[in-house]
Amino acid sequence: MKLKKILHSLTSFVTIFALTSGIIITYAPAGAEDLTVDDIKDRIEQIKQDNAQRRDEIDRIEGDITDKQENLDKAAGLLNEQKELVDYYYNLVYYKNQDISTLQGNIDTLTDEIAQKDKAIAKAEADIAELDKENKQNLEKFAQIVRTMYTTGSADMFGVLAGSADFYDLMISSEVVGKISEQNLQFMNELTADMKKLDSDKKLLETDKKDLEGKKTELDTQMTKLLSEKEELDGLVTDAESAKSTYESDYNKYSAAVSELEDQKSNLQYLISVSEADIEAYEEQIKEIIKQQTNPDKEYQEGEWYWPVPGRSYISCNFGWDADFQRTHKGIDIGDAGIYGDSVLASKAGTVIVAETSYIPGYSYGMYVVVDHGGGYTTTYAHLSDVYVYVGQEVAQGESLGAVGSTGYSTGPHLHFEIRLNGEPENPFNYVTMA
Repeated sequence: MKLKKILHSLTSFVTIFALTSGIIITYAPAGAEDLTVDDIKDRIEQIKQDNAQRRDEIDRIEGDITDKQENLDKAAGLLNEQKELVDYYYNLVYYKNQDISTLQGNIDTLTDEIAQKDKAIAKAEADIAELDKENKQNLEKFAQIVRTMYTTGSADMFGVLAGSADFYDLMISSEVVGKISEQNLQFMNELTADMKKLDSDKKLLETDKKDLEGKKTELDTQMTKLLSEKEELDGLVTDAESAKSTYESDYNKYSAAVSELEDQKSNLQYLISVSEADIEAYEEQIKEIIKQQTNPDKEYQEGEWYWPVPGRSYISCNFGWDADFQRTHKGIDIGDAGIYGDSVLASKAGTVIVAETSYIPGYSYGMYVVVDHGGGYTTTYAHLSDVYVYVGQEVAQGESLGAVGSTGYSTGPHLHFEIRLNGEPENPFNYVTMA
């Protein structure tokens, strides 16, 4: 007994260690070991206790997953909003760059036009200078004529000079004109007209240039404003990208935490599924031991088999494949309204080889009785609320073995009834008829 307690404590310690470290533990069903039914039941009970701890741990993990998932969902929402804000700012920057590019094109165009005006003004100034040079040469010729006229006394020069309003008037006076060839006079007139036109054109060019420079100044002001706005947008983009990185970090952190918890949950669920398979193997071993405990020399009594719960005919689960639970059902479940507490009768006479009264709620057969009828036949009566017989007791056909209940793995009051031949489940309806 002390050894059993030591093994039990050691198993509990290893199980708790496995829960926290993720190590997978399986319980190897007894094979070579010479175990009694009680020994195997102790192992089954230990597995069930370990699984209960695992389920508690799963509940705790699921609570953590819920909390972390809420944080993850919140982080995902903030991240998506921030991504939209970043995209919005990038769009603003894009269109601002478009405006800057368009404005720069206009400024470049005005700059080119101003440069062209400067060239035109420079050319006009050069042309005026050339005409002025020619004009000075002609004036020199004119002065020579006037000097000659004065020295020869061929005209009353003082009268001519006194009667001329200006130099041009002097040039076209009849006395002077008479001394100047018609060709020279026409040339001088054209030269004077060209100078006036060039001077007028130059003034127009300078006016146009001034207008263009004014427009360029306005565009430069607009450019300064646009560049300032773009700089502000670039700052907003930088801040938004920084916030986005923070939200991404939070999202990745919570996502990793949820994944880790999901892995822990999956590991525990796997442990439970593996250990429950071990329980099934142990239960099969118990049945094999029970089979071996049947008396091979016990004579089988031919004759009819009794319906174990007289007056109850509702079958809640039949023999064979159970689609609801995805398993093979090895007997039939008899369950009517008000069946709880009804007497369960021996289907045939025989010897009680199992009379189990201890059980763990939610697991296996609960309270149950197995009767050996000889010839390799046994019957099982499970999920009882009470047991009236004991191991080794000889029971008559129709004798009460216990009362219908809902112990063990049961969803409601019913009797699970099995007939086995040499340990293999048989369809009870091949033997019994409802009564």
